[in-house]
Amino acid sequence: MNIFRIVPKKTDKRKYDDSPRRDVITLLLFVFLLPYVTACLWGHIGEETEVFYREEEENEWLDRRYEVAISGNWGKKKMTMQEYLIRKLYLVMPEEEDGASWEIEALKAQAVLLRTELWSLILEKEPSEDGPLVIQEEALLYPEESPDIAGSDTPYRRAVLETDGIFLSYGEEPVKAAFFPVSNGRTRNAAEALQSDKYPYLAGTECGQDIMAKQYQSQVVMEKEEYCRAVKTLFAAEGAEPELWNGITFAYDSAGYVTEAVFMDCKCSGETFRDALHLNSASFRAEWGEEEVTFYVKGVGHGFGMSQYGAEQKAADGELFDKILKDYFFQAELLKIE
Repeated sequence: MNIFRIVPKKTDKRKYDDSPRRDVITLLLFVFLLPYVTACLWGHIGEETEVFYREEEENEWLDRRYEVAISGNWGKKKMTMQEYLIRKLYLVMPEEEDGASWEIEALKAQAVLLRTELWSLILEKEPSEDGPLVIQEEALLYPEESPDIAGSDTPYRRAVLETDGIFLSYGEEPVKAAFFPVSNGRTRNAAEALQSDKYPYLAGTECGQDIMAKQYQSQVVMEKEEYCRAVKTLFAAEGAEPELWNGITFAYDSAGYVTEAVFMDCKCSGETFRDALHLNSASFRAEWGEEEVTFYVKGVGHGFGMSQYGAEQKAADGELFDKILKDYFFQAELLKIE
């Protein structure tokens, strides 16, 4: 026998004679308390989403205070700085062909650089000029079948909103917000490569992770006739084909990028040379055979500032956007636009 079981006394009939009345009271209490209980148990479901959209609507976004105008053959289209940055971010860091998306902190670092570049242009705009800053960049206006990046809940939109108004500065002025796809293993020192002290924050840094990029190495083979035709135009050296074939010398910076290509008394920058020959970067070496020349190239882009591939790897390792930017821009600081 369970001596701890509680049972009513059968002789206490008065306690159970009013059971109908008790049932009514219980029902009324249940009806009145149900909303309160429901709120306690489920009141927070969806609250974060509701707060996010409410804050998005009510927040005074710094990026929405300014307008730009995109100009093309068809005319001009105005948009806020915020919309411009979302579209531009998608343009410079598009989704991979396999559908893979970028790490959000890498996107945020890139968004800050794009805002820095745009803010610098806005500050340089003449006070007498009426209307918004005009930008010749028709590619920012997508065809109708393209995704609505600026109006959708995408990582690009999130990256711009979560860095609202933030730009990268040196001495309280916007930096030269340089970036490129993949380094050759190190970014370039502007003082050395450009012979200029205007960009002390572009001091060069190791990018060992970039050697893992798919585009890290490339090779270009050119036949003698094609090569000579290209460099003749580059150096305006008519009738000098035998000398042009293997008479060009290259000067390199400490990061391994060509700073100058020299032929007799003519010179051009490494960037000009690699553009003319359609090389991925100016970090290359050339080997001449009898009838063809082979260029062995490392990296993609000019090599100054932030490596997008490197930023992606740093973000995957847990670095936040501010730390990523400080890795690439020596002694630079984050500020907010006015």
